[in-house]
Amino acid sequence: MRRQPDLDAVIDAMSRLPNLQQREELLKRAGKIHEYSPFVFQVCGEEPEIIAKVLEKLTDCGKVPEALRLAHLISAAVIKGESGSSA
Repeated sequence: MRRQPDLDAVIDAMSRLPNLQQREELLKRAGKIHEYSPFVFQVCGEEPEIIAKVLEKLTDCGKVPEALRLAHLISAAVIKGESGSSA
């Protein structure tokens, strides 16, 4: 994530969709949200310190791991016919 999410706003948005309780449960099962500058991430099943170290190693520059940045660029190119500069 680029920043801490507003969970109240997320719940409010999800309340307009079917199966609110199921969606809230999935959100909770994804794990607690952690902030280890410059990363904000949600993790389940591993120590956040380890994930922060992995993210550092997988991130070439900026705040987005390289594999995720590349996937975003490819999907944007497929959908729009071009990639943007936000990844």
